[in-house]
Amino acid sequence: MSAAWLWLPAQAQAAPGGRKSVLEGEPIVRKKLQLRKFRFQLTPYIGMSLSQPFVHMGYVGARAGFHFADWIGARAGFGYGVVNVDSALLRAINDGGLPVGIAPGQIDNSVSNGPTCPSEPNGGAPCRPLAEQDNPAPLLHDFQAGLTRAQWQASVDAVFTPFAGKLGLFSAAFTNYDIYLFGGLGLMGWTKHTDERSTADRLGLDTDPESPTYCTSLASGQNSECLLHPVDPDDGVKLGFSFGGGVHLFITNYVAMNLEVQDIVTSNNLAGLNTTVEDIPPLVNRDDRDVFHNVTLQIGAKIYIPFKAKRTN
Repeated sequence: MSAAWLWLPAQAQAAPGGRKSVLEGEPIVRKKLQLRKFRFQLTPYIGMSLSQPFVHMGYVGARAGFHFADWIGARAGFGYGVVNVDSALLRAINDGGLPVGIAPGQIDNSVSNGPTCPSEPNGGAPCRPLAEQDNPAPLLHDFQAGLTRAQWQASVDAVFTPFAGKLGLFSAAFTNYDIYLFGGLGLMGWTKHTDERSTADRLGLDTDPESPTYCTSLASGQNSECLLHPVDPDDGVKLGFSFGGGVHLFITNYVAMNLEVQDIVTSNNLAGLNTTVEDIPPLVNRDDRDVFHNVTLQIGAKIYIPFKAKRTN
């Protein structure tokens, strides 16, 4: 493998002893192929999230960019999730990791002569059995009602290419390559993972903590599930920082295979539940958000326009 490092001196130096070399003032590499300078780039890609704890997402997307010099450029990209897969953690939660409660209208059999879970108002909501009143976990439907997934991502980045050269295989087949870094502004679009409704939503309860009727209905009084486990899905657009790196392997002077790892850092509450102990009564607000890394692995094919790359003198 051989590499032409971009930080090598651009011109030859004077010969020892003060004698002027015939190469003095001349570039180190003549007729160098400028694969990036003054060229537009279009990169369709597919990608997969690597860091999501609950829902893995497969993306399709594209990036468009332009290089002002061989070592620096700018780009913008967008990817939309087309395949979502529940993680092992989420499958474990859905398959018994959280209590499901008693269905509206059913009798609580966890204790003798247990009460019936109310089916009104509005059709009712699952009730926590009396035997599980000390369980601090939310009921499964409340967890599902607050869970969000990353549906799309976008970024605008500056791109730096500090390494470029040629790769040789058994001194017979050679191809150009480069390694690049990037950083800039990132956007993530979050949506609810399911259509599940929370206890408060099912019962039509007031969810304003400042209201005197907070989590209270005229039919059944104050609802403990609404009070202890408020649900507020943290969906919508999140602004953050984008950074990462990748490599290009050139098939021709205008097509390159592209492998990239991108991280968009945002502030999120993935489960839409209260996570602090200072809030009495519990509520969901900005304090329940954590810094979250949305890491994706992307594979694409980059097309350079114009198709023909220029050479230096």
